[in-house]
Amino acid sequence: MATQPNSERKETRLVARVSTDIQEMIQRAADYSGATLSQFLIESALEKARDVLAQTETLQLSKAGAEALVAALENPPEPNHKLVAAAQRYRDSVNVDNH
Repeated sequence: MATQPNSERKETRLVARVSTDIQEMIQRAADYSGATLSQFLIESALEKARDVLAQTETLQLSKAGAEALVAALENPPEPNHKLVAAAQRYRDSVNVDNH
């Protein structure tokens, strides 16, 4: 299990209240993996965070979907009346001309 370098300054504390059964199970897993309880908790939380972020912040397209996206980006359609009106309302609301 990869761990954080000990020389890195730790400025924030994470606290969680759990039942004794949960703590014992997590401690047992940490022991089996050769990590301290803190190392195990941090690595497990980081792994889960990376998974969630990858699923929510990464766009995965099929080949056909990727080709359609590239085609739309390279050859965007002309803006319709509603889009032009929305852009004008936005410019008016942020006063773009005075910046």
